[in-house]
Amino acid sequence: MKVVKGVVFVMLVVMVAVGVFNGLLVAVSAYFGPFYVSDAEQSRNFGIWLVGNVVVVVGAVVWYCSYLLRLRGIMGE
Repeated sequence: MKVVKGVVFVMLVVMVAVGVFNGLLVAVSAYFGPFYVSDAEQSRNFGIWLVGNVVVVVGAVVWYCSYLLRLRGIMGE
């Protein structure tokens, strides 16, 4: 059950992190106008969006793992 709860929590953290990142991207795009005019720029911006999402997901997982290690260290004392 601990594993299931941990996996669900990581998924929720990842979803929130990706949602915040994408929300910021949409807000910036709405404020400054579209990021692309041609297909080449659209492809480049999709790459930026994809890499940004990957960075956010990896960051969320690393943060959660370090949180668990700190929590185990505190509980083990």
